[in-house]
Amino acid sequence: MKEYIPLDVKIIRKSTKIVALALGLLCLCAGIYMRSVYTIIVGALILLAMVLQKKTAVTERGIEVTYDMILFKRVELWSFDEIQEIHKELSPDGNRYALHMMKDIMSKRLVFPIPVAEEVIALALAKNPRIHVAFVD
Repeated sequence: MKEYIPLDVKIIRKSTKIVALALGLLCLCAGIYMRSVYTIIVGALILLAMVLQKKTAVTERGIEVTYDMILFKRVELWSFDEIQEIHKELSPDGNRYALHMMKDIMSKRLVFPIPVAEEVIALALAKNPRIHVAFVD
């Protein structure tokens, strides 16, 4: 099964991860020392947020966003049957398209090189010919 991975993947800097891990551990230790359940919960949530990994891809099934934590994995799927519109936005340098995939009132913005974006649009139209494709200025 072919996957199209968007270019605009945001990676958390190493310094941000270190600071967040230190803050999470500090909250856990302070919560245990002060016997504060809320501080322990905040510390645990900060630590869990740092181990979360998110992957977005366009596949044969649609747009799949996979959230992977150590303890569990969740996949959010927008099938092509649910997508109603695709808006193409050309980047200022003219090398990429930002595809705005619309489902009801929600939108996902995925950036691809122009040839890959055309393949994604062709795949979407093959799966659901009712999708309206428009160019946005």
